[in-house]
Amino acid sequence: MSDPVIYAEVKYKKGLDPNTTRSGPQTKAPVPADSSPKDRSEDTGRRGLLRLAVVVLCILILGAVIGLSLYYISLGSSAGCQSGKCADGWKSHGRQCYFFSEKKLTWTQSRDECVRMRSHLAIIHDEDEQTFLMRELNMTEAEDKFWIGLNDRETEGQWLWVDNTPLNTSFWMGNEPDNWTGDYNEYPDGEDCVRMGEENFDGKGVNAWVDTACERKFKFICETETC
Repeated sequence: MSDPVIYAEVKYKKGLDPNTTRSGPQTKAPVPADSSPKDRSEDTGRRGLLRLAVVVLCILILGAVIGLSLYYISLGSSAGCQSGKCADGWKSHGRQCYFFSEKKLTWTQSRDECVRMRSHLAIIHDEDEQTFLMRELNMTEAEDKFWIGLNDRETEGQWLWVDNTPLNTSFWMGNEPDNWTGDYNEYPDGEDCVRMGEENFDGKGVNAWVDTACERKFKFICETETC
């Protein structure tokens, strides 16, 4: 006699594959990191090198700017002089060097020309300096005068040197300054700039300043210090 057949009903939980065998607790697979420690280290190193390069570049630019500034400052103070001597074409008096032009320019053009030569229109401090300049001018004609760095263009009657210092010691000629506008009002703004000089100077009278219309053209005197 054969054994009896037993039937059993097997129920599976919803969502599970009946062919899948489960054993033990289930865990999620780990999500890979964005980059490995090695990659992060290389990226940090590249950023560090970039920052270093920027710093070095800034230092080089700053050094170049400082170097150029010192170079131009030295040019401005020396006007090409060497070891306390004036450059060729300049004449020495004390610690100063003077340049006496041959060409004639307006006062403004003369001022700019002196600046171009790393100097300024002459600033006269005392009678000794005035006498030296008078002797060096060597004028032979009354109108062959030279511009100096004195003017009252900003405020009438308030005379200032080109470095904006006020006039203290003056050497005006006769009734100067008179702010003359011309015989036919050809100088309506008057006379706001100063020229100096006297023909055949004999060393006695040093009062030789004359106020003149700034747009007229005369020779000029530039001044700078020895180096």
